[in-house]
Amino acid sequence: MTTIAVSIDFALLSGAKLESETQRIIVTSMASKLDFKKWSEKTLSEDDWNFSPYINLPKSALSRVFLWELDRELGSGKNTFNHDADNRKWLAEVAKGGYEDLPVANVAAKNGLNFKTSKEGSVLGSGGNSTLHVMQINWHCSQQELVEAFTEWLEENHDTPYTPFPSNTRGRPRHQFTLLEKISIHRFHQVGYSGGPKFFRENSKDKYKAGLKRINWTLAQREMNLHLKRRAKELDRLSRAAGKNWKNLLYG
Repeated sequence: MTTIAVSIDFALLSGAKLESETQRIIVTSMASKLDFKKWSEKTLSEDDWNFSPYINLPKSALSRVFLWELDRELGSGKNTFNHDADNRKWLAEVAKGGYEDLPVANVAAKNGLNFKTSKEGSVLGSGGNSTLHVMQINWHCSQQELVEAFTEWLEENHDTPYTPFPSNTRGRPRHQFTLLEKISIHRFHQVGYSGGPKFFRENSKDKYKAGLKRINWTLAQREMNLHLKRRAKELDRLSRAAGKNWKNLLYG
C-alpha cells in the first residue's frame, strides 16, 4: 500500500495530464485495493462533480454530504447525494432553517440558581483553578467538528491563564465546502485532468470549475487519498463491530 501511495503522489507531480499507462495502472491498483469507484468521461455527470447547490449549507450538514460522497468512492453503490429521496427531504428541512440552532435549556443548580444554555456556555461557578459550564452539543456534528468547536470556544471565550506548553498550529481548518471541491478534483483526476492551464481555459465560463483554480490539485489529491484511507479503516471497524457489511449497515 505504501509503495502504491508513493507512486500516486509521483504520478500527480509528473505533469499536465494523467495519460501515462503506468500511472493509470498504479491508480487502478490502489482503487481495486480499496474498492474505489472508477470514473470516466462517460460515467462522470455534472451532479458528480458540481457541488455548488450545497455551498450555503451549515458545516454539519456539509459533513453529511461529504461522507456520502466519500463512501461512494469506496463502493457504497449509491447515486449522488441529491438523487436520494430521503436526502432531498432532509435538504428541504435544512433549507427551512434552524438546523444548527439548539433550543435554550434551563438548568437548575443544587444551590437554587438557574442558568440557561448558550453557544458561549453558561458559567455555573468558579473557584481555584476550575470553572463549571453548561453547554449544549449538536449531535448532527461529527466528532472532529465538535473538537474544533470546543477549541474555538476555548480560544475565544475563555482565556486560560495557564500555558504550560506552547502549541504550534497550522491555522483554522478550511470551510467544509472545500472538502467537496476536493472530491471534484479527485474525480477529475480519475478522468484524466490535472488542473493545468488547458483545463481552466476550456472551462473559464464554468463558475464552479473555474473556482477550483485556487486549490493546489496535487495537494488536494494527496489529502483525498488520506481521507479515503482513513474512511476505509473506519468503515472496516464499523463492519467488524456490527458483524455486517457497512454498505448494508449504512445504506441498506
